[in-house]
Amino acid sequence: MDRIVDEIVLFGLGLPLLLLAPAAPAAVAAPLLALIATGALELLDRGEGGAQRQAPASAASPVRAARFIRVARPAIAAVYLIAALAAPALAAFVPLLAYAAVAQNLGPLRFLWPASLLGTAVSGSAALAATALLLGALACLAARRTAKVQAERASLRQWRDAVQEDRLALAERTRDLAERQDLEVSCAVLDERARIAREIHDNVGHLLTRSVLQMEALAVTHEDDPALAEELAAVGATLHEALGTVRASVHDLHDEAFDPQTTLAKLIGEFPGIIGTLAFEAESLPRPVALAVVAIVREALANARTHGCATSIAVSLLEFPGFYQLAIEDNGRAANLVGEGGLGLASMEERTAALGGTFSFGPLPSPRTGSRVFATFPKTQEVRP
Repeated sequence: MDRIVDEIVLFGLGLPLLLLAPAAPAAVAAPLLALIATGALELLDRGEGGAQRQAPASAASPVRAARFIRVARPAIAAVYLIAALAAPALAAFVPLLAYAAVAQNLGPLRFLWPASLLGTAVSGSAALAATALLLGALACLAARRTAKVQAERASLRQWRDAVQEDRLALAERTRDLAERQDLEVSCAVLDERARIAREIHDNVGHLLTRSVLQMEALAVTHEDDPALAEELAAVGATLHEALGTVRASVHDLHDEAFDPQTTLAKLIGEFPGIIGTLAFEAESLPRPVALAVVAIVREALANARTHGCATSIAVSLLEFPGFYQLAIEDNGRAANLVGEGGLGLASMEERTAALGGTFSFGPLPSPRTGSRVFATFPKTQEVRP
């Protein structure tokens, strides 16, 4: 746009210079010829840039077109400048062609354009030649300034794009780190709950169980004392109630310590040699289904890495109104695992069938390479949350 504005200004300044030219038919045609030459140069320059950006290097036609444009541009400018030697009226727009020669880097024409004013000076239009020479020099300076401004703008755009890409990459990295931190915190909380449940079960539970046995032994020993036996029975009932409460609390803690989404994410993230992704969209996953899903994913990871030599895997668990759907896709070699007939596949199929589901395994559809494990679990009464 800057070049267009400069060229419009130079064209406008060339019109008054026609008053200094001798009266001739060329004075009428000079503005039109200058517009045609400048417009052709601009169109060819933009066409060459577009061909270089869009055409592949191996295409013959774009290469020939670019060569033609590189020859045609200086030829058009040279024809106009040579015509200005014979027609002094054309000298009024020589600064416009000088600007185009410098702006488009038309080789020697950037320095030879003043020679086109010799004919104007010899013909007696020295004032026109001098004015056109001065205006042409200013046009060359303007062309260099505009080229520098455009180069700085392009550099600024590249720098801005690079900063934007870095910012987006940093934001994505920050999100990944935050998700990883949340996962680690969740895993730590679940591990701590599981540890507390084990401690209560192993220590408090065993102590209460021993107390109950001791109390029952005392009750048998003092059966001949009804009053004491009644008191011991009351204490035994309290101990039984306490033991039941502890067991219920342990089971609750153990159930809370098992989160299928966190467990799957931890399992996929820590499996050696495989880059995995997890899509988990199940709000209420029954514990039997969750345990089966974790076991199937663990087995599928092992098979994909050991037998299929996979390097990436995608796990998705979706909840539908009547069933849960598990899909595991990897980029390994499915034929290796199918050919072995696999105990791992049999184990996954048995776990699915035990919950009334369906199981399938096979290669991904062409042209994709890899294998897919697909299992569905119905929401029957036995496995509903």
